[in-house]
Amino acid sequence: MGRPTLGLIVNPIAGMGGSVGLKGTDTAAILSEARARGAEPQAAQRAKVVLDALASARRGLEATAPRATWRRLSTTATGCP
Repeated sequence: MGRPTLGLIVNPIAGMGGSVGLKGTDTAAILSEARARGAEPQAAQRAKVVLDALASARRGLEATAPRATWRRLSTTATGCP
């Protein structure tokens, strides 16, 4: 039996609409309005918080994600934009 695997997919615009009083970012127009109101992506930071919380419990757990997700998480971890 292999190690358990955690698959991670991060929607980079998740939560942007709600953070500025909109009901989501389901259309390009709403996403544009969210950005105009000052919304910034938070999904990568939130995913990193979850992975950090799992760190102590994930002995033997393999995590996998699309390359772009890991790139976002690694730049978040280092504080790069």
